[in-house]
Amino acid sequence: MASAEASETASRFRTSLAADVAYYAVLAENELSRVAADRLRRAQEQLGVARVRVQSGETIATDSLQLLLERNRAQLGVLERDSALAVSRLRLGRQIGISGPAEAAPLDTAAPAPLPVTLDEAVTELHAQGPEIAAARASERQARAALAAERESYLPDVTLSATASAFDTDFFPVARKVNQLAVTVSWPLWDAGRREVTVARARGQRDVARAQREERERATAELMAQAYNGYGTARARLELAIVGVSVSAENYRVQGARYREGATTILDLLEAQVGLGESEAALVQARYAARQALAQIEALLGRRLFDERS
Repeated sequence: MASAEASETASRFRTSLAADVAYYAVLAENELSRVAADRLRRAQEQLGVARVRVQSGETIATDSLQLLLERNRAQLGVLERDSALAVSRLRLGRQIGISGPAEAAPLDTAAPAPLPVTLDEAVTELHAQGPEIAAARASERQARAALAAERESYLPDVTLSATASAFDTDFFPVARKVNQLAVTVSWPLWDAGRREVTVARARGQRDVARAQREERERATAELMAQAYNGYGTARARLELAIVGVSVSAENYRVQGARYREGATTILDLLEAQVGLGESEAALVQARYAARQALAQIEALLGRRLFDERS
C-alpha cells in the first residue's frame, strides 16, 4: 500500500509537469507565430519599398529579388509556426482530457522572481521527501517484504484441528461422545527446487530495487542543480533577450531609414531584419524556458514554490 501511494504521488507530479510543459508550449507557439507574422509583415513592407526604388532607377533589381526571397522565407516560417501551434494545442488537449485542441490562457510577462529556496536546501528537501525518491524507497521496501514472504516457505506448517462426535439411536445422540484434538506439523524439505528459484528471483528483485533507490538518491544533486541553475540561467537570458530586442528593433529602424535614403545596402537591411526576428524569438524562448525550469523544480520537490494566485 505504501509503495502504491508513493508511486501514485510521483505519477501525479509527473503528469503535472507534462501538463505544465504542454501549457507553456502553447503560449510559446502563440508568441512565436506572432513573431513570424511580424517578420512577414516587415518583409512585405520592405519588398514594396525595394520595388519602388527599382522602378525609379535608384537601385538594381537584385534588391527586390533579395527581399522577395526573404518574404518567401517568412511565409514558410509562418506556416511552420502555425503547424507547430496546432500540434501543441492538440497535445495540451490530450494532457487535460479533451478530445481536440485546447487554448492556453495568456500569462503575464513579468520577469520570473528569484527562487525562495537555495540550491542546498532544495537538494536536501529532494533527498528527504522528493516524490520519485519516496517511490523508489517504497519499491525497495516492497521488494524486501516480497523476499521475506518467499523465505517463509522454508518454515514448517503447523495445523491444529479438533473433531467432536456423538452416537446414539435417538435424533439427538447422547449415548457416546468422542472428542479429538490433532496437531499436524509439515516441513517440506525439497520441492524440485521451485522454492529456491522463487527466493532467488525475489532476492534479485530486491537487489534491483535497492540499486534503483541508491541511483535515485545519488542523482538528486545532479537533477536539482540542473533545474535550479537552468532557472537562473533562463532569468539571465531573459534580461539579455529584452535588451537584445530593443537593440535589434532600433538597428532595424535605422537600417530601414538608411536604405530608403540610399545610404546602405540591401544586405545590411536584411541582416537587421533577420536579426530582429531572431531576437524576438529568443525573447519568447527565454521567457518560457524559465517557467519550464520552475515546473521541473516543483515536480522534483513535489510542491509549488510560489502561490498559484500570484
